[in-house]
Amino acid sequence: MRAVAVALALCAVLGISLPARPQPAQPVFWRLPSGLRVLAQELPAQGLVAVSVLVGAGPRVEERSQAGISVLAREVMLKGTLRRDGHQLAEAMDVLGAELRALTGLDHTEWTLLVPQEGLDPALELLVEVLTQPRFAPEDVEAQRRVNLVRLRQQRDQPQARAAELVSQALYPHHPYRNPVLGTPESLAHLRREDLVRYHAAVYTAPNVVVSVAGEVPAAVAVAKIQRLFAALPSTPVPRRLHLLERVERVLAEQPRAQRELREVQQTAAAWIALGYLGVGVGHPDWPALRVAATLLGGGMASRLFQSLREREGLAYAVGAAFPTQRGPGALTLSAGVDPANVDRAMAAMLREVEALRSRPVPDEEVARARSRVVGLHLLDHEDLRRRAFYPAWYELLGVGYRFDTEVAERVAKVTASDVHRVGRRYLEHPVVAVVGPAR
Repeated sequence: MRAVAVALALCAVLGISLPARPQPAQPVFWRLPSGLRVLAQELPAQGLVAVSVLVGAGPRVEERSQAGISVLAREVMLKGTLRRDGHQLAEAMDVLGAELRALTGLDHTEWTLLVPQEGLDPALELLVEVLTQPRFAPEDVEAQRRVNLVRLRQQRDQPQARAAELVSQALYPHHPYRNPVLGTPESLAHLRREDLVRYHAAVYTAPNVVVSVAGEVPAAVAVAKIQRLFAALPSTPVPRRLHLLERVERVLAEQPRAQRELREVQQTAAAWIALGYLGVGVGHPDWPALRVAATLLGGGMASRLFQSLREREGLAYAVGAAFPTQRGPGALTLSAGVDPANVDRAMAAMLREVEALRSRPVPDEEVARARSRVVGLHLLDHEDLRRRAFYPAWYELLGVGYRFDTEVAERVAKVTASDVHRVGRRYLEHPVVAVVGPAR
């Protein structure tokens, strides 16, 4: 894997297009009568099996007063079920040699299980117990609330995270993506056990869940196991307001009509700058070109921001760019960590680089290098068995279908220099600029 990574990195730096490589076979897909979607891939995996359960539970489905409930519910679910407490759950997983991870993003909560093949059935039973029989003990809710409030304060004390949060709040004034994943002090203070129980009943339902299995188990066998063990998931439809959200999403997240600047004082050694532009969701035709544009601007050492701000002008110690994969409109964000004395110069330099992309044709070789980096990182992330299970389920949950996972490289490879220039002119016009650091 390390050799592959080095080769891909060299291709990206030198502007060499990646050679064609055969795409992996598509997973087998079933939609069960309950509405549960199941994916299965039989793969050589040294006797291991990965199971990824994707639930439509994240800020996108939270009301503002519920902000942070997806993470709070997830953490409390790990603290105990109706049959055993958190310590007993952990012991049972350890006996099987299994590992359970849980993460929450803007659109989803992910539960990922990695287990030796011989322990698959009992490990799945434990996972389903966690997902369908949480006890939500009041003392567990209170203990986790305190932990999440501390994590939230720590996050807000980090200038990089706080700048990104300010950008999100400004770009999504009415859209649920405004809600921080951890929530707010106000929302966490008001969430009670009853709120978690209702939320769990509304979103942990078969039509709102995708289960993906990858590894050394025949696909038909895997699907039969999932159908039997996940029968406890209720078939309650997805809440109606989520269907309404898709219809009004663009109204709730409109393109800014002018540049907006936000500054927040923190007594830190360095300052952090974030520029945010409202883009599109993963299902939009412009999504691949925006991925390439973000990489060209701030992805890696060959990017324009790295070469300009760090190498030539020495204005930043760190630069980056991100354009997330989301169901709704994603934010293309450029960031830089700088000495407080260099904030204004660095911000001006960042804006110049964006304007250059918008106003002048982009060289073909630069676009080819950015394409290679996007595709290379996508392929590298599939080296892990857990990610092989995760990605098809994720794209299925996001509404573009599980096949999208094997189409990403092809879609990115079709992006041209004129496409990058076009999306730059269309989407990268009026940024939200956030600066967090010492007072000037």
